[in-house]
Amino acid sequence: MKDNPFYTIAFMLIVSAVFALMLSLTNEIYLPRIEANELLEDRRAVLYVFELDTEGEAEEVLDRFESHVEEQTIADIQLYVHLEGDEVLAYAVPFTGSGLWGTMNGYLGISPDITQVTGLIFTEHNETPGLGGRIDELDYLEQFRGIDIREETTLAYGSDGGDQLDAITGATGTSNAVLNILNDLLDETISELEVALNG
Repeated sequence: MKDNPFYTIAFMLIVSAVFALMLSLTNEIYLPRIEANELLEDRRAVLYVFELDTEGEAEEVLDRFESHVEEQTIADIQLYVHLEGDEVLAYAVPFTGSGLWGTMNGYLGISPDITQVTGLIFTEHNETPGLGGRIDELDYLEQFRGIDIREETTLAYGSDGGDQLDAITGATGTSNAVLNILNDLLDETISELEVALNG
């Protein structure tokens, strides 16, 4: 009986089905928790580009977000607005672009007069840990705060960028991908936003 290939195939199919069912049930059980954690991390990301506190328990972070941030659509661009009363302090514009190994998603924070970056953060990427993955490190991200983005600005590293920005050593492809994404964002989405705001 054990030499019968149909027995082996049937056994493998049954075991595979059992494990697939277990994985499916586990995913279903934990899906609300997974979605809540994803939402929390997204809220922390937006708070970061607005230079607001990202620390604390989930409820504190979500309350802080609700108190200071509003989702709006301006010129068909869905974005987040940092408000203090009725005063706009900054915008967080979402972006998606091609990295070296896959898609990069994140937010670029910009001042209300569209002249400076208030922050940059990546919410998802597939860059190599220890190399391109270092785009998540604060030393890399913080250098973008306060960068001038007035009309016709092109972000660049080193002397080409006025020595304001440093690429990641050993991760030229990822570093260049970040600048390509941001420069495209400035040329297209941010330009559209500026026209809509100054209409």
